[in-house]
Parts: sequence; C-alpha cells; structure tokens
Amino acid sequence: MKQLSDEILLEFSQGKPHAFQAVFDSFRMRIFYFVKNLIDDSLSAEEITSDTFVKLHRIHDRFNTYNNIQAFLFITARNASLDYLRRRERERQNLAELRSHEEQEGMLPLFAESDLEAEVLQFIYSEIEKLPTKTRQVFKLFYIDGLSVSDIANMMQVSVQTVANQKTTALKLLRMKVLDRPALLFLLAYLVAQKQY
Repeated sequence: MKQLSDEILLEFSQGKPHAFQAVFDSFRMRIFYFVKNLIDDSLSAEEITSDTFVKLHRIHDRFNTYNNIQAFLFITARNASLDYLRRRERERQNLAELRSHEEQEGMLPLFAESDLEAEVLQFIYSEIEKLPTKTRQVFKLFYIDGLSVSDIANMMQVSVQTVANQKTTALKLLRMKVLDRPALLFLLAYLVAQKQY
C-alpha cells in the first residue's frame, strides 16, 4: 500500500481537497472490506465507509500523522459496524415478534413474498425521485449504475467528499422515510435479511 507523504499529511490537516482525496484513495477499500467482513452487507458497508470519511473530514485539523488517521478510520468504522449489527438484530427480533403474533392470532401473511418486494421497491424508487437533484443523481449513479465515487466525482466535476456527502444524505433520507412507515420497515428488514445486499 502506498504511504502518504509528510506533505500530504500536513495539507490534509489544513483541509486541502487534493490531500483528502489522497487519504480517501489510500484507505477507502481497506475500510470498505473491513466493514463488509464485519456486517456481510455490501450496501450498508458502503454507507458506513462514506460516513466514516465524512466524520474524518469534519475534524481533519486534529490529524497530522498516518497512524492517527488510520486508527480513527478503523475505530470509527468498527463502532459504526457494531451499531449497525445491533440495529439489524433489533429489526429481526421485531419481525420475529410480528410473525409470532400473526401465528398466535391465526393471521395469514398479508402479501406473498413477491408482493412484499414489489411494495418495498416501488416505495423506495418513488422516494428516490423525490430526493434533491444532485443527491438523486449521485444515488442513481452509485447504486443503480454502479459507478465508483471517484468516477462520479469526475463526471460531475465535484470533489470526492461532495459525492460521499450526497450519497450519505440520500441513504439517510431514504432510511428516515422507511422509519416513518413501520410496515415498510418490517418489509425492508425482511428483504435485507433474505437477500443480504
């Protein structure tokens, strides 16, 4: 792995965009695979990775050594991964309780599995279209078209950090919409557990 020069580290602490890009490029895949190995979910691993770099950028002036940056990234990513796993377990428990209640009451599932998926996807895609223009564009390019953060930054002529911020914003907005609709939260948790995307 390519080490970062003292000059880049100094410029990173000063908030220079090209220095943040260098740090991002140096650590991004390591953090992503570290998180993915912990949570076994690529989509959420991307979100946690982006959030981790956003947090690093907010306090960039506190770091001027390679080891400090590395420690912050891995500790932050680990803590976020553990939080994610706790949330996922709670969602599974809630879903199990819902199924148990249905069985006790002799209720039939309201939808077939394909109907569940269609309901969730229809809702999510409709909410994507309501996102702010730039946020929607970044979300589609990354999650639907499969472009990398760097490719999107080049295409849109913005910084990698801007793309990461927009991607994180999109995911948070969508999650809030799902949380506002408990039924869809259960369906989404079910699909994630089944598909592990």
